[in-house]
Amino acid sequence: MQRPSQVFYQPRTNLDFTGLYDKLRSNYGLTAHSKANVTDELTEIQTEIEDSEAELYRLQSHIAFLQSHRRHLDEYRDCLHSLISPIRKLPNELLLCIFEHACSMNHLTSGHIQSMPALAISGVCSHWRGLSRTSPQLWSRIRVYLTMMHPDHVVTDLLQYYVDLSQESPLSFEVLGEKLETLDSCQSTVCTTVGACSDRWKELTVSQPTFFKALTAHNPTHFPVLEELSISSFAFRLSGSLDRFQDAPKLHSLSISLFPLSKLPKSLFPWNQLNVLTICSYTEELKYLLEGPCNVTDLHFCEWADGWFKKTTTFPLLASSIQTMSLSVAASTQQESESLVDVIFSSMTCPNLTSLYIDRADIDDSYERIWPRSLIHDFLSRSACKLTTLSIKSIPLADSNIIDILTRLPSLLHLTIEDNMDFGGPITPQLIQSLNAFRYNGRSLIPSILAPRLRSLSLGFSTFNDTVNSALVEMVSSRQYPGGVTYDTETSKPYLRSVVFRFPHRQVVPEVNFLPLKYHEKAGLRVVIFEGACVLNI
Repeated sequence: MQRPSQVFYQPRTNLDFTGLYDKLRSNYGLTAHSKANVTDELTEIQTEIEDSEAELYRLQSHIAFLQSHRRHLDEYRDCLHSLISPIRKLPNELLLCIFEHACSMNHLTSGHIQSMPALAISGVCSHWRGLSRTSPQLWSRIRVYLTMMHPDHVVTDLLQYYVDLSQESPLSFEVLGEKLETLDSCQSTVCTTVGACSDRWKELTVSQPTFFKALTAHNPTHFPVLEELSISSFAFRLSGSLDRFQDAPKLHSLSISLFPLSKLPKSLFPWNQLNVLTICSYTEELKYLLEGPCNVTDLHFCEWADGWFKKTTTFPLLASSIQTMSLSVAASTQQESESLVDVIFSSMTCPNLTSLYIDRADIDDSYERIWPRSLIHDFLSRSACKLTTLSIKSIPLADSNIIDILTRLPSLLHLTIEDNMDFGGPITPQLIQSLNAFRYNGRSLIPSILAPRLRSLSLGFSTFNDTVNSALVEMVSSRQYPGGVTYDTETSKPYLRSVVFRFPHRQVVPEVNFLPLKYHEKAGLRVVIFEGACVLNI
């Protein structure tokens, strides 16, 4: 492309300031210049000023044009780059898989486009907009906080937009918010819109009884695609409240804070369909559900202020179907309620239990309950289960309690332990050293008995120092030693395949603290180190 020729402004007046200053100092009286001569020169200068000013305007206009043209060139260049962008080569099917992965819940009341991934994706370009609008599943996961709504119709219109684009796809709704006695017109409209789709509910979470009452105002009784139901306790203080869902052939997961367990035998709810049950109470009546023809494999207990837990006075409940159990414990409950951990470990027998998770429901409060070591011993002995997964998070235990449990779990494959960042926890150099594959008895190395077949280890630390650092490196290295009890002779590889360490902020220098682990990583061990929320490279 040929560049245009440059045009320069040529001055016409000789600006001889030295000669002019001399004249100003000497030409007085009869020797002064005539007015006619000066006037002619002034006229010429004024003409040139006007010409130079016009040239200046022309140049400024040309600069503005060039700046605008430069912006257009940049935009054109970016568009050309987009033509060869690798993402354009992805087939629509793969692109939709990425969209599906990116689109979790769409929080319609957040006021931020980032919280509405389906809407954000549809605004990138016409191609993505067309793809997203032909993918109803992207628009089918919706969350609304009714107590965060503004008194206008933006959210109601947006909700209807999502429902329309979801077409006939099954819907996942979360209707959340603080307790309200009555709903305003916008809140009622939202509940009416959600309730009108009851035959398409796939997952339903409701936090308040007022919301649930508005959702079911048209008295729906048929839920052909409903799979997961999570709802507050207050809506179900009467035993028949759950009977509404008796015609839900696909329902397999129920999360409910409180239910009159004594009414279980008369309930029409399809309890025998459940695979997952989350509940915030435990009494002897639970045996009607778990000891009968039960399909529940995942059982979750959550301790909270209004929950009720009471030990059984008869023989422990035999829950043969339970494979996964989680306990979310709290520092305080009702005055006469017993500790969740005490109740469960003394009142249940789970011979097929493979995974046990214990964490905190109120992580910000100090937890001072006594750890029931003897009850846990009895539970493990009574159940005779082969536990493969153990996770204990934010429980301020002594390290000896963890070591004691591990001595009773030779089948353990996956172990997660996390300190409470404010109140400490069981992760100490002694605990880490107890996980070494070998111990020195004064004369020679002998195999350790703690979790010899451990495959994955995740530790979350409240503090970090050189003692912890050296203990970690030594422990991990010991489990990579060929020929030991932690080495799989069939695959010729160590059992330990993955370690994840989580540390507080600004305490770890991985290239210094964990350099030996880099060599294990290159040999096949998965090593992940978090500092706060950031992943560090070794």
